[in-house]
This record gives sequence, C-alpha cells and structure tokens, in this order.
Amino acid sequence: MKILSITAQKPHSTGSGTYMTELVRAFARMGHEQAVVCGIFPDDSIDFPENVSCYPVFFTDKKADLLAAPCKAAQARFSSLQFPVVGMSDIMPYTSTRYRDLSPEMISQFEKAFIDAVGRAVSDLDPDLIICHHLFLLTALVRKHFPDRRIAGISHGTDLRQMINCDNLRETVRPYIKELDAALALHSEQRAQIMDIFGMDESRVSVIGSGYNNKLFNTEGRTGRGQGEPLRIAYAGKISRPKGVPEMLEALGILASESGSPAFELTMAGGCQDEALKDRLDSLPPYVKWLGQIPQPALAELLRRTDIFILPSYFEGLPLVLIEAMSAGAVPVSTDLPGIKNWINANVGGSNAVFVPMPQMKSIDEPTEAGRRAFTADLVSTLRYVMSAFGTGELPGPLPDTSAITWDGLAARLLSICM
Repeated sequence: MKILSITAQKPHSTGSGTYMTELVRAFARMGHEQAVVCGIFPDDSIDFPENVSCYPVFFTDKKADLLAAPCKAAQARFSSLQFPVVGMSDIMPYTSTRYRDLSPEMISQFEKAFIDAVGRAVSDLDPDLIICHHLFLLTALVRKHFPDRRIAGISHGTDLRQMINCDNLRETVRPYIKELDAALALHSEQRAQIMDIFGMDESRVSVIGSGYNNKLFNTEGRTGRGQGEPLRIAYAGKISRPKGVPEMLEALGILASESGSPAFELTMAGGCQDEALKDRLDSLPPYVKWLGQIPQPALAELLRRTDIFILPSYFEGLPLVLIEAMSAGAVPVSTDLPGIKNWINANVGGSNAVFVPMPQMKSIDEPTEAGRRAFTADLVSTLRYVMSAFGTGELPGPLPDTSAITWDGLAARLLSICM
C-alpha cells in the first residue's frame, strides 16, 4: 500500500509529532511505500526511515535561513513561509505562530505552500491513503484540493480546542472535515466531541487510541533507588501553565516543607516559551532540576530512573507519556482528564496510574482561581499518599501490561478501519 502522512507541525517535537513519526516507522516495518509532508524550520533534522520521501514546508522569518537547509529532506524545490511554525497549542515548546493570529494573507500563503508540497507528494507517490494529523486547517485544505483521494484525519485533542478558540478559521475548516472518509479519535469522549463539532456521521468516526514504542520505553536497565536515596519524581512536557506546571511546583514546595515528607527530587524535561515561567525556572529550589527539551531516548532513560511521574495538565488528547512512564516502571500521577482513565483501564492490564480530580475550569485549559487552589490541594494530598505507598511497599506493585498498545498494533488497527 502507498501511504502519505501529513502534518503542519514539526514531526519530532510534540506528542502528536511523535505519534505521526512512530506510525510512519510502523508502516515501514509493514512494508508500505510512504511519503511525508510536514512543517519544519530550515535547521531541523528529519528522522524517518530511509525509504520514506519527505516534502517539507519551511517556516522561517529570515529568508537567509533557506539558503542552506541541512535536513536530509531538503530538495531542489521546496515551499517556504515567512513566519514561524503554526502550533496546535497556543504555547509550543519552540517558537511558533498562533492560528488565531493568522491574517487572511498568511492563510493564503499557508494554503499555497502546503498544497504545493502535498501536490508534489501525491503526484510522485499516488497514495492509496492520505493520513492527516489534526482535524484542522491543513486537513481541511487537503480535503478541499484532493476531493477524489481517500483521506483520514486523526484528532489529537488540541485541534478540537482550536475549533473553539479560532473564530477566524472555524467555518473554513468545518465543512471539509465533515467530508473526510474517516475521522479517528483517541478515546470515546473525543469521538462524541468530533461528531458534535463537525456534524460527522457516526459511521465515519472511530476510536483508534494511541501506542508506544516498547523497544525504547521498557524496564531493561532500569536503575533502582538505593537505600536512603530520595524519591525520584519526573515531569515531561511543555513547561507551561495549561500543563499545570505552576501548581505542580507549588504542591511539591508544600510537601518539601512538611517535616514528615520523605526526601524527593524532581527532574523536569521540556521546552519553555512562557516568559513568566522562564523567570521562575531561573530560581528553582535545590531539589528541582530542569533539563530543557530532550530526545526520546533520553526521556526513556529518565523514566527508567523515575519512581513517580506527574502529568498535572488541564487539557490533553491522549498523553503517550503516561503509557511510556508505566512501561518504564514509573507510577503515573495524572489529572483525571476526560476519557483518559477509561481508555487506560480498558487497554492496560493492572494499571497503577493514580488520578487527581479535574478542577473547576474557566476555559478549556485554564482553571478558575478557586479551581487552581483546589487542584493544588488535591495534588498535595495525592502525592502525599503515593509517596507514603512507596514507603510501605504498596507501590509501585507489579508492572502493568502495556503489550496491547504498541505502535505496530495501532498501525494495523488504523489500516483496518480506513481501508
């Protein structure tokens, strides 16, 4: 089979980028012929299997940057845009442009550049299936310009938030997403949202779930905690307020000040574009270390040295990192985000994930002030319990069974749904 995968974002820098990259690798292991269209900066490197053709659209605000693009995807002819990569979240781990800030001229330039790249990929590959990541602007444009092609779109959650926030694009996007051959949701609650937002027939909206790289995220070489050593806590993701990072730091600060709390250390991995939080990162307490953004192999090593993994986010699609943490031997502590607990319980045998109640929300990814205070208090009490359970031996317990959600299994399910 010939498969074309498409994303407007950098393919290796976010959860949805990892999702696409791992699907491409799984399809390659299955022997399918492939191409990828993606949005990158000129100095980005591309890491797809050798036989996968890549058609990049280069984002940059400096024309000189385009003179020598070192990534292996660079070709004699490429498309470029004179603004930073558009981000599906308003705060990305790299310099980005918000969709809500796109002018009509920028939207036109975006359409021309990406459809040029997609057109070349379609002409060269003649794909049997086009898989677009995010049910938003680029996926709508691909449906618009290639009405006779079989096109499936995967929602990663952030696209549904953009449909709520972007008045300038909502009515441009909705009618074309509705006409996709298949829309794929990460969990059942998201499936209901897709049908509601886009008015899609339920027969064309399926739950696909997620996967993880079991060759990378596992307990092989896991290092145990020595006698008397502090509990090892980790966070990985964007360093931003919608991710609940300020509340996490506040909760751990409260626990650090309590005389009865066990000693612990926190390691944070992720990029930060939030200026207020950047200032806070310059004065972290001694028990906190910030690594910045790290590659997947380094994340796997971090998780193998972690006892407790915290995801205090206020909005997610289906966060891969919870599965990756469990498979590496860490106990996840996560906000009880819609749909995630049910999906994990249905797909992971013996899950040891611990959930913190969702706070009262002011918007889709921002709690009210009362909600923020309540969430911090709930996070303190949950972490206090989890730390105590490590002391008594109740946790971590047996390793959860994540064998049903590998990327190869996900790729096979996707093709069975879409073809």
